[in-house]
Amino acid sequence: MSQPIVIASLAYKGTKHKGRGTGRPALKALLKYFQYRDRENNRRARAHRIERWQDHGLGRHYSEILRQCEALQSKHVLAWTWVISPAPDLMALVPAPERRDLLCDLTERVVEDYHTARGLDVPEYSFVLHSARTRPKDGEPARDHLHTHVVLPGTAPSSAERLPVYNNADKGHDRLFREVAAQRFAEMLDDRGIDWRRLRPEPAIPRDDRGEIDLDAYFGR
Repeated sequence: MSQPIVIASLAYKGTKHKGRGTGRPALKALLKYFQYRDRENNRRARAHRIERWQDHGLGRHYSEILRQCEALQSKHVLAWTWVISPAPDLMALVPAPERRDLLCDLTERVVEDYHTARGLDVPEYSFVLHSARTRPKDGEPARDHLHTHVVLPGTAPSSAERLPVYNNADKGHDRLFREVAAQRFAEMLDDRGIDWRRLRPEPAIPRDDRGEIDLDAYFGR
């Protein structure tokens, strides 16, 4: 199996505090980690060159995001936390000045396209970009490792009342999420004329005549 072009993962914090790593205290600690962990971006934020959080309705500070998640929680989910992490060797093919904007754009597209494919309105969300360094391995050099942490509430807006959002592996939601992320990243590399397929095969996603993701084929219905 080839190495994926992007790692996209889903996790959540439940509404109940059942010990370490659960409930509101765990979400608060995680949000503080997201906000302050990345030293490079913290320096850039203090110099007012970037915003720590990219706010799409959920907030620009961990305390505001926490309050919003509490207000918009579902019965079981206080917040969803996503990671979108393009492969460092493929991001290295992108000119360095363009990488941050590409990843922010990718994150926004994945959030929007995933919910649209599920037939859901796009909820409020915020995300932070972290930078790290990979460890040298098998003769490969250390590389920049850019990734985003996305926070979303447990519900999504609708025309009537807010709807609970659940991401279930047995219904193929996690697979859909990964495939949407891979497809969008592939398209963005293609748009820039980057020759990345020599390093990875192109991901395949079933699509209908309009070019939209064919959910029936996708979920095997």
